[in-house]
Amino acid sequence: MDGQAESAPESGGLDDLASFLSDTPEEESTEEIEANPADESTAESDTEENASDEQEDEAEESEEEPAPVDTKITFKVKGEDGTEETVEASTEELAASYLRQKDYTKKTQALAERESQAVNFLKTKHDEIRNQYLSQAELTRAALVQMAGLKSGDEMAQLAHSDPAAWVAENQRQQSVNAYLNQLDHQINGEKQRAAQEAEAHRAQSLQQQFQKTWEVLQKEKIDKPQLAKIYDGVSKSYGFTPEELGNVYDHRLVRMMRDAQAYQALKSQKADVTRKVADAPRMPQRQTAPSQERKQQTLERKFTNGTAKLKDLVAFLT
Repeated sequence: MDGQAESAPESGGLDDLASFLSDTPEEESTEEIEANPADESTAESDTEENASDEQEDEAEESEEEPAPVDTKITFKVKGEDGTEETVEASTEELAASYLRQKDYTKKTQALAERESQAVNFLKTKHDEIRNQYLSQAELTRAALVQMAGLKSGDEMAQLAHSDPAAWVAENQRQQSVNAYLNQLDHQINGEKQRAAQEAEAHRAQSLQQQFQKTWEVLQKEKIDKPQLAKIYDGVSKSYGFTPEELGNVYDHRLVRMMRDAQAYQALKSQKADVTRKVADAPRMPQRQTAPSQERKQQTLERKFTNGTAKLKDLVAFLT
């Protein structure tokens, strides 16, 4: 108490004491709150705006389209053991599987095409080397015969009569040369025979591939074996093809052309039948003049004959 009295101002009495007490922090904070009521309202308004913004965001999120539902499709497939099993797949999985299959088919076709090109290239080179070998072997044989100077049968008989010892030596030499020539001929003929066999095998394989390709195209054209036999029978009767000639047809374009020719022949046959039926049909009776018209014409003629015709009768006669 004594310390507070000493710290209070000495002059002024109660007025100074009241002034000192009015400067306390509690009163200042109260005065600030009362002096700034707008701050509280501003804070409240900001809180309300934030709450409204959150509500709008939640409404927008709720209005967004729902995620698409992936449809499941159930189907049956055959397993490796031949039994059917039920498989369930989504549309996305089916689309991805289709794209993979399409890409696989495309790559497989490209690989088959490259393999075919490589095989054809190697076969061409092999044939070139073989032909070159055969050509060189035949030239070597001809040069060897010319250089060996082989005698004919008459020349050997004459030599045996004139000089038996020389005949023995020449006969041994010619036998050695002929043995080498026979070996060379055996190699040349064997290579020619292998070339002919490989060419025939390649031709048969090419025909088989062309045959399969032709049937694939014909099946797309809805032409099966009975229809093909009918087409062949028709063109045989119309154009004189033999079964052997038609059996060598491996081009689907020729088959389509035969089908169109057969259809044209059938159309011509139908046209001839229609023309014949029209010609044989009974003719319609000709239109006859009505009796009243004949009587009218006779009346006009009598008037002109008697001289009693008038101008209207002349008009009627002319019309």
